Amino acid sequence: MNDILSSQAFGIMLAMLFYLLGGYLYKKTKLPLFNPLMVATILLIVYIQIAKIDLSSFLTDLSGINVFLGPLIVSLAIPIAKQIDLIKKNWLVILVGSVVGALTSVTSILILGPLFGLDQELISSLIPKSSTTPIAVEISSRLGGIRAITVAVVVLTAVLGAVIIPMMIKVLKIKDPRIIGMGLGTTAHAVGTAKALEIDATAGAISGIALVVSGVATTLITLFF
Repeated sequence: MNDILSSQAFGIMLAMLFYLLGGYLYKKTKLPLFNPLMVATILLIVYIQIAKIDLSSFLTDLSGINVFLGPLIVSLAIPIAKQIDLIKKNWLVILVGSVVGALTSVTSILILGPLFGLDQELISSLIPKSSTTPIAVEISSRLGGIRAITVAVVVLTAVLGAVIIPMMIKVLKIKDPRIIGMGLGTTAHAVGTAKALEIDATAGAISGIALVVSGVATTLITLFF
């Protein structure tokens, strides 16, 4: 029975089921805390603990999911192609905002990591925290980071960004959808983009482009490490 519960097919099916549940909860509540990726991650952890499944074996069986990361990265070009007119009109805002956002994110980890006594492996895991998951995982692996920690931090960063940034927008009375989109896209990537779409269609479009461009910028910046 334990072989079935820890098998690749059952694990992938369970991960997809938990993700769909998270998506359903988010659509019903609109709460960033119900981000599908976070919900799936938490429920999988609970499942592994209750079923007493060997974690290393379970992760090995689920390694087939990694095959989809490559196509996912390539598919990020789709929102850019769809919003080409918007990019032409706001290319400077998007470029500057994405690069500054990526630099700020990476620099903050490089400065704060050693101050808090983090080792290099953990710092490498945290560096791509503001990139979308497929890009962040690849950057983390290349830098020698821990993939699991990177995924967890990316999700946490996205959820916190989607909660805090809209509050800041209200406090600072920011009305420009381009600024709203850039803030959410470069900081909270996909989760932030979902939130931006709820606020304004243009903000959502800018956010979708920003998450891609900032991910590319982060990749290029880390090439010098």
